[in-house]
Amino acid sequence: MGRLGTQWCVTAALVSVVMMVACDSAVQEQPGQPYLAPPSSEPLPDIQQLGSVGKDVGQSMPSPEDDVDFSAPDATMNDSGSTWPGDVGAEADWGVEDPTDTVTTTDTGHWMPLDVADESDVVIVDVVEPVDTTFVDPEIHTGDPEDAGSTTDFVQGTPDLVIDPPDQGGSGQPDVVEPPSYDCSAVPPGPFQLKKLSGPMASEDLAFDAAGNVVGSNDKAIFKSPYGGAPQVFVPSISFRAGLRYLPDGNLVVCNDKKGELTRIDPNGVQYKILGGLAYPNGLTVDMKGLVYFTEHDGNKVWRVHPYTSEKLLLTNQIKNPNGVIFSPDYKTLYIDGFSGVGTIYKIQFDDNGNPGPLTNFATKVGTGWLDGLGVDVCGNVYVCDYGQTVVYRISPDGQSKVKVIDGSKISGTYLPNMQWGSGLGGWDPLKLYLPDGWKKGVFEVDLQVPAPPRPYP
Repeated sequence: MGRLGTQWCVTAALVSVVMMVACDSAVQEQPGQPYLAPPSSEPLPDIQQLGSVGKDVGQSMPSPEDDVDFSAPDATMNDSGSTWPGDVGAEADWGVEDPTDTVTTTDTGHWMPLDVADESDVVIVDVVEPVDTTFVDPEIHTGDPEDAGSTTDFVQGTPDLVIDPPDQGGSGQPDVVEPPSYDCSAVPPGPFQLKKLSGPMASEDLAFDAAGNVVGSNDKAIFKSPYGGAPQVFVPSISFRAGLRYLPDGNLVVCNDKKGELTRIDPNGVQYKILGGLAYPNGLTVDMKGLVYFTEHDGNKVWRVHPYTSEKLLLTNQIKNPNGVIFSPDYKTLYIDGFSGVGTIYKIQFDDNGNPGPLTNFATKVGTGWLDGLGVDVCGNVYVCDYGQTVVYRISPDGQSKVKVIDGSKISGTYLPNMQWGSGLGGWDPLKLYLPDGWKKGVFEVDLQVPAPPRPYP
């Protein structure tokens, strides 16, 4: 398949910036020996200051035009070690059309603004002190792994993480966005139409900040986009295409699939490594206490991690290629799906102390089985992106009813990898769903007329 658009070769001299650090933030991963960094010892920042936008380090994924048999769960390995369905092991041609007159292309055919390609080879940042946090009762126990539905790093209870946003009143508790009151008997049945927005940029995931922007990536940098406005560079020269979510204090957490790291980014764009050595960190969500839950796609693992101390808990290693992850409205049930052809959405339930129960099935025989991002509305309905069909299913809270409510298969070159409800700020409607247009790095809007549950930020 031929590539569309002119190939540009972006070359630049890389300047090495060496920073001396006083501690090693590597995380131990030995069964029965949970890792807890001292609460008073903040991990030093792992700042990424180099990067060439002209070099492709992206993972190969199938193009919408590729002939892929999604009915069979066999897979091949691409050049990054990730498994994708069928015979898609080679670099894909995304077939992206030139969206503006002020863009250039990388060698994968992805479009990006010229000012990023021209100026982001070296990023010089000032190291700032991280937001103060309080970590209460950091008691760790080595317990029965079966109680956690996994085999390693059992942590008793949920660490009581309280992050007080310095600009939001000093309450000592995370501020939450309460959804509007809603009659769950009046949920519209759908189907719903996809509306492509002009301006916003996103790749495989998106999030919302407190300033009324949507935050997303073009695989080479992170951008902030106002509703109806042009994207502005937030973090240049960061190459990733996986999950991103905000903590209650306004720090952004990113699954950097290219480096195999979980990264925290402060409001100034400074990066801090939370965990490293991961095999394709992918889906990501945050609970009301500010703890991070993410899927390690190629490691077949799902983790809970403290974003400031790197204390971690393996929730399960029993899901093939775990992908999307999301909480129920009461934050007591964690839903997880797999990009594997299996077609099962799983769940892990937590008690009042944050202890995880065993992994069980929530819904089976969902779509093609190649399941991607997840969402939950205020009524407890679960939404799942089916990569194999380019559709979104709504699944009832009991896991029995499965209805196709969004269909992007008729829109050429569309990829629907994930979703977020609007923040209610800056024009992002809390009754509407926003989905990345994964191949073309844009954003769709869908008028669901149903809100999301409370969330920790903004």
